[in-house]
Amino acid sequence: MPAPLPLRLDTPATHVETSPGGEIILRGSFHSTIDGSVIDAATTTWPKENPGGASIDAGGLVDFQAGGFHITSRDAQSHEVHAVATGEAAPACAALGVASPCLPLRLREPATRRMVTQSDWVRSLKGAITVEVLQPPVYAPAVAASQKVMPYLAGAGSLLALALGAVMVGKFRRKQASSPRGQLLALARRVHARARTADPSLAAPLTPTLTKALQRLEKGAVDPSSPEGQRVRVLLEKVELRLESEARKAQSQREQEVTDELAREVEIAFQAAEEVLQAERG
Repeated sequence: MPAPLPLRLDTPATHVETSPGGEIILRGSFHSTIDGSVIDAATTTWPKENPGGASIDAGGLVDFQAGGFHITSRDAQSHEVHAVATGEAAPACAALGVASPCLPLRLREPATRRMVTQSDWVRSLKGAITVEVLQPPVYAPAVAASQKVMPYLAGAGSLLALALGAVMVGKFRRKQASSPRGQLLALARRVHARARTADPSLAAPLTPTLTKALQRLEKGAVDPSSPEGQRVRVLLEKVELRLESEARKAQSQREQEVTDELAREVEIAFQAAEEVLQAERG
């Protein structure tokens, strides 16, 4: 398996050597010295000092859809994004003169939003994102060295057939996962699972609704390519980002509680030490 490569900010788009259904993983993030935002491959996390408060927005450094990829999962806390090559047209790759699929960077829009030049925006980014391409296993038929191995050829042929069958099944499943229906189902299942582990105040109203929605999608009640299917996808993405944002707030609150408790313990320890010193001096 190829070693992970860094995502370069000085290249508008980077070609990824993978076939339709192939999976890639992007890990890491950049921190902007302009406004303190943290941007990874698929999301932007705003600090609490931001005028709108702490939040998470969809949209990171990479325009996956324009590059011929579809996001299958993203985690704004660990900054890990999984995507698969769709095999569909990649307009950004063609426009930039790069073979598809590719990873085109989103630099102009974030710079414009912050009212800075694109070069200033790039210079403000500190950190790193790596790209890992997951290659399927390669199976090669065994070659007989002499007539002595002839009795084993039948068994080897059976094993080879099983291996090739496993490869074909894997390709079929990856093709299904990269289809519009597979992408929408993966998103619905991911959001449903995240909602079940969310804060009870969010899980109680969301889980039953998401369960029904998932059941309908699994039955094919909604065409993913239709306007209704696109609306469902947008709504699910908004719910996913909201759940990620709430989880981040809950984590921050827990960390604050631990910090406050530690501060109280330190203060008590200092008070006890001062009392001991005063008693010894008295």
